[in-house]
Amino acid sequence: MVLGLIPARGGSKGVPGKNIKTVIDKPLIAYAIACGLNCPSIDHLIVSTDSPQIADISKKWGADVPFLRPEKIAGDTTPMLPVMQHAVTESERLYRKRIEALVLLDPTGPLRTVGDIESCLKQLRETDCDAVVSGSPAHRNPYFNMVVMEGGYIRLPMGSGESVGCRQQAPRMYDLNTVVWVYTRRALMDEGARLPKRTGFYEVPGERSLDLDSEFDFTLLEFLMSL
Repeated sequence: MVLGLIPARGGSKGVPGKNIKTVIDKPLIAYAIACGLNCPSIDHLIVSTDSPQIADISKKWGADVPFLRPEKIAGDTTPMLPVMQHAVTESERLYRKRIEALVLLDPTGPLRTVGDIESCLKQLRETDCDAVVSGSPAHRNPYFNMVVMEGGYIRLPMGSGESVGCRQQAPRMYDLNTVVWVYTRRALMDEGARLPKRTGFYEVPGERSLDLDSEFDFTLLEFLMSL
């Protein structure tokens, strides 16, 4: 079974109520739900949340919420890996089917398409990858125009920079985003790594890579969706 997982805890600090904040005419999480439900390769779509309010809204828009996420994996600093592992364990117990792959659809990547999901799953099926993650070309580069501060001075975090005289000479870098990440069961439950050793990459155009972290991002999202 291919499990679609939408993680949506209730305690967002940057933008309070972010996952259910109204965008155009529906809550943000509804966009992830709609995309997941329309994806033919996803066998079952669930929302993992610690919030009864988010659970009720998610059910209204068609997602299953078979459990409430335990408090111990619903904190501000909780990594996504244990959330995904918990979803696999609980889903296998409740549905009595083995999860072969998990599709992570974060509500903060609402410009994703069904095609994005299908492309990542196709890459997972047809290669030896244990995971495929999405991203887009980075605007900043640690070999050229990103620096760290040490002892009162700045330095490039990667390489000496002596052979990189312009951005075009630097190795190409990518920003990871939340459009779609897919994992095999082995990668999640056995290797247990956010980025397994055999992780493939799926490039998403910059105009669909908006990741919502601030009120300004929501303003930009509504502008892009109105075009």
